[in-house]
Amino acid sequence: MKSNIHTSVVLSAILAIGLVSCSDTAQKEASQTETALAGTISVSVDPEIIGILGSAKGLYDKAHPNASVTLVGANVHSTMDRMLNHQERIAIIARDYTPSEDSAIANDPGDTLPRTLLGRDALVFFVAKDFPYDTMNSDHIRQWLGGESGVKVSYPKLASDPTFIISGDASGSIYGNIVNVVLGKKKLPSRQRIASVPDHDSVVRAVQSVRGSIGVGYMSQVLRDTSVKPLRLSYTNADGSHEWPKPVHLSYLIMGKYPFPVPIWVYLRDLPNQYNLPSGFMQYMTRNGDALKTLFAAGIEPAYAKFSLTMPEE
Repeated sequence: MKSNIHTSVVLSAILAIGLVSCSDTAQKEASQTETALAGTISVSVDPEIIGILGSAKGLYDKAHPNASVTLVGANVHSTMDRMLNHQERIAIIARDYTPSEDSAIANDPGDTLPRTLLGRDALVFFVAKDFPYDTMNSDHIRQWLGGESGVKVSYPKLASDPTFIISGDASGSIYGNIVNVVLGKKKLPSRQRIASVPDHDSVVRAVQSVRGSIGVGYMSQVLRDTSVKPLRLSYTNADGSHEWPKPVHLSYLIMGKYPFPVPIWVYLRDLPNQYNLPSGFMQYMTRNGDALKTLFAAGIEPAYAKFSLTMPEE
């Protein structure tokens, strides 16, 4: 009888241990299950815009204690290549598809990336304070970058055709937007017209030291930089009407009166769903009102925001 009692106690102990073990495993699995609000991811971000996302990311972190999201500056060309090959889960890039990426998508039109517009920046051309001109025509910018000759006759104070200085070389979003936005995906920029440096700060230094050069950057980078002079650009609308040069200011971008707007896209590998943290992060960054305010303060036109602009009396 004693042996039976002992056996029962042992079996009960084993059963209890088994139940505890199963319970611990279930809790561990539950804690590791990713949702739109919980989990761990890294987000590949265009280095040109990673700085303007910091405030919105801080708000996200406070609102989502169970989510660990890290923003990582990454080579834009390589990131988009990985996205299109489904090797990357999420990326935030300040450009649309390039012509070569359009071709890759056209070869398999059913295999597209879900994406949402975060906002709009703008390609800005800026110069040193002593540059002899304050305004230029966007067509002349386009012609110079396209390698056309004879443009300088419109700017007799220039000693030679300018060199356009960009950051990130041909793999960066600045170059990509010169191709997409300035040259309309019709041609590549002339190599003789472009010089590249590592980052935007290097562009600013080069513009200040290389006489007659023109820097290329984003409005969000240049808007509050008093060390350089943004060029005001005139341009021709699609209907043939002429737009006179306007100050480089976010309000004119919002009104559609700036010639080179740039999209900032959040690209996803997977379709958004409740078990996908990248889609949850995308939803917050593109729709949360407080996050959108930080983007606006940084010089971005949020895609999902309403604006009420009041024009000064003339």
